[in-house]
Amino acid sequence: MIKYTAPVLTALHNEKEIDAESCLKLYHYLIENGMDGIAVFGTSGEFPHISLAEKKKLIRAASPVIKNKAEYVVGTGSMDAHETVELSNFAFENGADAVIIVSPYYYGMSQDSIFAYYSKVAGEIRGNIYLYNFPDRTSYSIHPQTVLKLARIHPNIIGVKDTVPDMGHTVEIIRTVKPEFPDFQVFCAYDNNFAYTVMSGGDGCVGILPNIAPKLFSGWAKAAREKDFDALTRIQKKVDRLMDILWFHSPFLATTKAVLVDRGIFAKDVMTFPFLPYPDAKRQELREFMSEFE
Repeated sequence: MIKYTAPVLTALHNEKEIDAESCLKLYHYLIENGMDGIAVFGTSGEFPHISLAEKKKLIRAASPVIKNKAEYVVGTGSMDAHETVELSNFAFENGADAVIIVSPYYYGMSQDSIFAYYSKVAGEIRGNIYLYNFPDRTSYSIHPQTVLKLARIHPNIIGVKDTVPDMGHTVEIIRTVKPEFPDFQVFCAYDNNFAYTVMSGGDGCVGILPNIAPKLFSGWAKAAREKDFDALTRIQKKVDRLMDILWFHSPFLATTKAVLVDRGIFAKDVMTFPFLPYPDAKRQELREFMSEFE
């Protein structure tokens, strides 16, 4: 089924402590506005900067809010394969439907090393796994043939999030894997590529912008499922405009957190160190821009 998943932002009391109340408020907001899935501790959730103990607290708290209302996905990727396995199995023990695992970052890795990493964790994790390809952050890409090789050996690897701006790589995964495994799920990560992904035979998107405009994106997913091409085209134009928000400030997570504070969903827009919050001098400009999407 075509679906739209929101990789959710993480609200913080301070640089180290999660504000679970605000996080849960966001999850309710997204589910009420039609999101098909909620992914906790994806890139949007600042996962590399949050302790394992804090992650476990939120994973446990999120479960009753998300479970059976949307697909509950937890990002569990770590440089340490043993930690990835530990957090993944903890997530399943606390209600997760799947985990999403970014491949180890910083060092470049061969395709054999990528295969070895995912094979090890898949063999020890007691639940379904989405691969997470993000070459801008890991310094390499998971090749389509490696995805196929993993799918053949590990039935709990059920899909992939492909975070690349150019659709060529995502389409090649679809063409390589789906003829043999038609139920293998392939998702883009850039929101403006959703329609292209679906029309190429993919399954949807796991993108950040639903955090701040969930009705727009749940409506887009509905239009895709119903093959309403007029609506797909109309919403595409709105999404192309909304994509501009990602360039307002770096990191873009600060921008989206500022929007959630304005909407009364997050109490604060604290970022994990060394990231800085959205500048006060630019907030009125941001509010005026977002008024187009209310």
